Order: sequence, then C-alpha cells, then structure tokens
Amino acid sequence: MSTSTPLAPVEALPGVNPCRDDWSARAAVIAEVAARHAQEVDREGRFPAEAVQAMRDSGLLAAWVPQSLGGPGLSLRQIAAMCAQIGGACGASGMIFAMHQIKLSSIVHHAGSSPWYQALQKRVVAEALLLGSVTSEVGVGGDIRRSLTHVVRDGDRFKLDKHGSVVSYGAYADALLITARADEQAPPNGQVMVTVLKDQYQLEKTGGWDAMGMRGTCSDAFMIRSEGACEQIFEAPFAEIIANTMLPVSHILWSSVWFGIAHSALLRARTHLRSVMKQSGGQLPAAATRLPDLVARVQVLHARLLSAATRFEAAMAAGQGALPMSLTTDLTLLKSTMSEGCLAVVQEALTTVGFAAYKTEGAASLGRHLRDLHSAPLMINNARLIETMSSFLLMDPLQFGLA
Repeated sequence: MSTSTPLAPVEALPGVNPCRDDWSARAAVIAEVAARHAQEVDREGRFPAEAVQAMRDSGLLAAWVPQSLGGPGLSLRQIAAMCAQIGGACGASGMIFAMHQIKLSSIVHHAGSSPWYQALQKRVVAEALLLGSVTSEVGVGGDIRRSLTHVVRDGDRFKLDKHGSVVSYGAYADALLITARADEQAPPNGQVMVTVLKDQYQLEKTGGWDAMGMRGTCSDAFMIRSEGACEQIFEAPFAEIIANTMLPVSHILWSSVWFGIAHSALLRARTHLRSVMKQSGGQLPAAATRLPDLVARVQVLHARLLSAATRFEAAMAAGQGALPMSLTTDLTLLKSTMSEGCLAVVQEALTTVGFAAYKTEGAASLGRHLRDLHSAPLMINNARLIETMSSFLLMDPLQFGLA
C-alpha cells in the first residue's frame, strides 16, 4: 500500500455540458448494454463489467458531483430515474449504480468543503472512479450503526483493518468508504467514515457470493487492511451522515432499482399477453383480466416513490440540517413498502404470464426478476425497520391532507 496518495486537482471531462447533454439518453445506453448481458451475468454470477464500463464512458458515475467541481450536478429524482432504468434492464447493474451514487451523496453533502474530498470528486468526474462501501462487519450482522473495529491514528496518518461480511463489488471498486469506531475508546455507535483509494488497501477474500439473486453485485466477504492520511476521515460523525443523507438516499435509490425491476416485469407480462392475443386471432386471453390490477399496483408504487423523493429533495434544498421526524418515518416506511410491493408485483406478473414466465429462457421469463427482488426485504431487514418505526409512529401526528 502507498504511504501517501495526494489528490491533485484534475480537469473535468472535456465537452461535458450539464445543460446541453442528454443524460437520460446516456442512461438508456447503459440500460441497453446491461440488458444485453443480464442473463449471462445472472447465470455466471459475474460482475457486469460491460454495464459498468458503459457507466464510466457515459460520465454518469459523477452524476451527483456538483457543477462547481466539473460534474453534472444532477438532481436526486434524475438519478433515481436512472437507477430505475438500469435496474429494469439488470437488477445487479442498477444496484451497483445506486450504491455508488449513495456513497457519492455522502461525500458531496458531508465532506464537500474538504480539499481532499473536493479533489476526489474531481477525480470521480475525470477518471470515472467507482466507489464501494464497507459498512457491514463480521460480528455485528447487518447493524451498520455499530462497529467493532476502530481507526488507529498516528499523527496525521491512520490505519484501519475491518472484516466486511458483505462488500458489494469490493474487488472491482476504485475506492472504499469504510465505517469504524472513531478510536479505541469510542462506543460501538461512535463511528466515523473513512475513504481509502485502491492503492491504500489490501483485500483478502474470506467468503463468496453464490446467492439466489443480485448475483452480479459480487458481494463477497473481505478482510480489508488500509492506511492513509487523517484528512480522509470524514469530520462529520457517521451518525449524522447516515441519518441525514446515507439512509434516506439509500431508501430512495434502492427503491428506484426495485421499481425498475417491477416495471420491467409488468411490461414483459403485457408483451406476452399481446402476443397470445395476436396468436389467437385477437381473442382476449383470460389472464389479461389481471392486467388492470397489476398496472394499478405499479402506479401506486410509482406515486409513493415520487412523493418520497420529492419531499426529501425539498428538505435538502431547504438546508434544514436534521430531517423532520415525519420525513424520516416516511422514508423508512418507503423502504419496507417498496421492497415488499415490488416483489408482490413480480409474483403477480409471473402468475399472469404462467409457465412462460417460469422458464429461465425467453422474453417472458421472470425468474431473475423474482430472485433479485427477494433480496429487497433483507437489505436492512424490514423487521428491524418496522420495530424502530413503531415507537416513532406513536409520536407522529399522522396528518394526511389532500389540499
């Protein structure tokens, strides 16, 4: 590992004009590439290298970087739409894109004034760096608000070793954002977040990722040994980062990926029914009567997601600091609602289509969609979220106006 990795300012990608360029068209190109390789990525459980390269080529890995640092400075809703578009083509590719943007949002909103982090954002623009995350840890399960390991400081340098139980695309990332206790005396929840670059850490694989779904995320377990300069440690405590940015953005962008998968399932079901109707000389298939309910479910999920994203975006623009309890509750319930609702849509679509959806091959196949979405309720387990929200809801006024 290098003893020092200075981040000199670099120029933005040439020719990038956030006002002129059609970013949604770039996302469509990524989605097309992701769709072309999705079945192979799923079958082989391999990293979606082609889709991620398309992300790099598009400039969209820098989507969240503000224009003042050479990035597109896209809005949360624009990025959410891209997550849905890519996720509908390949769930694993969409989730990788979403997780990267979640990490980038934490940097932009909580370390943006640091010279080191400003230079890092410029490198994300110029070099299309892929950011990974090490928040899980062997010994604490999925409770990312607690850490066993701690940062060891020595003057202006630090060392940090952590055993991550699930490190999505860790072997393919260009930098990792790692959580740990601030020091040896800090309690388990006294955490900080640290960014380390690829030449500042070593990975030792300790567990594989032969999973039911989201296979292309390659979420292996790793022992990570890292070192760097103390300026790479976020000044803001992790409790602040996760409450005000990381968790809300995670819930919105994850939900967008899941929605994209559910929407894809709806479109496959409709296409299949139209094909059956054409083959039968225009006679409406009996299963087509399920379609109105399926569409209505997707519409409800879309409205729920759009409402939450709009509210959070408004709160960010207002710069209120800590989020209101009502918004925190809304965004937490969004995760459980979307994870379960999108899964239910795909299950209903599979029933609507029948055995053509049950097969692993063919345009109507929904096996990958179903398996990918079974991960959704488990990413920050819904049971843990509901338990936390129960006490909040007893204090929330629960007012719902229509005006």
